[in-house]
Amino acid sequence: MPVMKTIRPLLLALFALLLAACGSLPSKQVDSVGDYGTAVRWGDWESAWAYVDPASRGGGLPDSEAERLKNVKVSGYAVLSRRVAPDGLTQRVLVEIRYIEQATQRELTVRDQQAWRTDDEGKHWWLTSGLPQF
Repeated sequence: MPVMKTIRPLLLALFALLLAACGSLPSKQVDSVGDYGTAVRWGDWESAWAYVDPASRGGGLPDSEAERLKNVKVSGYAVLSRRVAPDGLTQRVLVEIRYIEQATQRELTVRDQQAWRTDDEGKHWWLTSGLPQF
């Protein structure tokens, strides 16, 4: 069983790295940004809209936004960077979104610079930069 003797330390090291990575950001912060990303990835624009800052969104997803997003099929979503302000109340997240323009069937890429804020010490995060501009 020499293979097990080699794999076990590697698995333990990997587990330790994962624990360290998970502890670097407050869980609600990770949940909000991750859940928003999942909604965008699956084209669930109503759910994504719910993360937009209530001060700027008004009610439900406007018809003009819904119409604009009908032509978009997201094919990839990757977080490229995340910067949290020292006070922990704002953050900037840069994501790359690959999408298919339904009308032309072309795959395009957009980089979306997201701005997030919290007003309750990280219990809920709001997207202040709005939905991606495809």
